Amino acid sequence: MPKKAPVPPDEGTPKEPVEISEEQREAIFDRRAEALAAPPSPPRPTDAFEALVFALGQERYAFPSSQVSEVRQLDQITALPSAPGFVAGLVNVRGRIVPVLDLRPLFGVASTPEPPRATVLLSVIEGDVAVLATDEPSLAWLRASELRGIPVEAPGGLDPKYVQGVTPDLVIVLDAVRLFADQKVLVQEDV
Repeated sequence: MPKKAPVPPDEGTPKEPVEISEEQREAIFDRRAEALAAPPSPPRPTDAFEALVFALGQERYAFPSSQVSEVRQLDQITALPSAPGFVAGLVNVRGRIVPVLDLRPLFGVASTPEPPRATVLLSVIEGDVAVLATDEPSLAWLRASELRGIPVEAPGGLDPKYVQGVTPDLVIVLDAVRLFADQKVLVQEDV
């Protein structure tokens, strides 16, 4: 005859009601009333999109989150001799070799003494590419209708074709697809 699993003693038996004081009961009702009375959060605008915002030196950039595959703490970068100045090197991402780019030389921005701390891994048609970030990137909701053209103060080497727009607080929203499709960004060597 098969053995039956033991049934925990309180399973299936009604629980005794918990006694609470009148003050506790009133506090519970007050919290519930406040939560119900709070105005609903406004609906997200239809032109809002999620973006990963990061700093690189004194500039702040963003990529739409749909183009970002992950953010990684900066590990060891293997330098590439004779590579263009904007190629920081290579990193190993779970067995895949991924190029790491420093956008500062590419955009004509002076390097700062603050070392990069993270990489933003992007997936584009050409493959995976990582870009350096000097802070911990964060997610933010941006509105397409608030994006403006590149201001005069923008880095001189920043090609407008890479830019989707600039937010009111001067975050430069980049388009990874356009950026990495540019022939001057592609590093190729004839064999």
